[in-house]
Amino acid sequence: SGPTTSPTKNPTSGPTTSPTKNPTDGPTTSPTTSPAPTNCADPMSAVLTETTDDGYTLPSDIDDMPIIVTYESSDGTFIRFTFKQTFVQSEVPHIFIEYRSPDHNDDECFKLTEVKYGDTFPLSAKCTMGVTEVTIFIYEGGWTPELCEECAKPDDVDGFNAYTFEIPCDTDCVDPTASPTTSPTSGPTDGPTSGPTSGPTSGPTAGPTSGPTS
Repeated sequence: SGPTTSPTKNPTSGPTTSPTKNPTDGPTTSPTTSPAPTNCADPMSAVLTETTDDGYTLPSDIDDMPIIVTYESSDGTFIRFTFKQTFVQSEVPHIFIEYRSPDHNDDECFKLTEVKYGDTFPLSAKCTMGVTEVTIFIYEGGWTPELCEECAKPDDVDGFNAYTFEIPCDTDCVDPTASPTTSPTSGPTDGPTSGPTSGPTSGPTAGPTSGPTS
């Protein structure tokens, strides 16, 4: 008789596996955004350094403060503040505010008329050597340009007082123009992580496993 067995194994039908993964659709994450900047300015940091009003003292309540600091630039070059009319309970005919303009290197004279108690006005001031100075001129009585200069102390006028404040500008603050801090963390993958196997895992045996039986 002929050989008792045929080859033990046939070739496999094809590659054993297909690619395991397709490329990812796109970046895995969107850009992260910086948190909103922290306003580290002290709203009550203004210090009264000089006044013609002997009976005036700075209030301890922020609602009564005439100078409220709202922002300090990160490089210490300027501040933003709010003037609040808390000096006189009634309406004030004329108020002048002198400060250093952040747009140029000159003193600015901001003019107000008929200012009611509690009225507020936002302003910005340039800092020099870590500080800025603001002087407020209050005219409860009459003011005329013939008798009084704007933003200057008159010689002898009833119902007038001046208040000079010094404000520090050296607090570490973050500028409120933040952009995203990072770009996407990763892009698409280059391609499938693996390809098909190179061919069948095994071929036929070399021949019959044994010769004819005797």
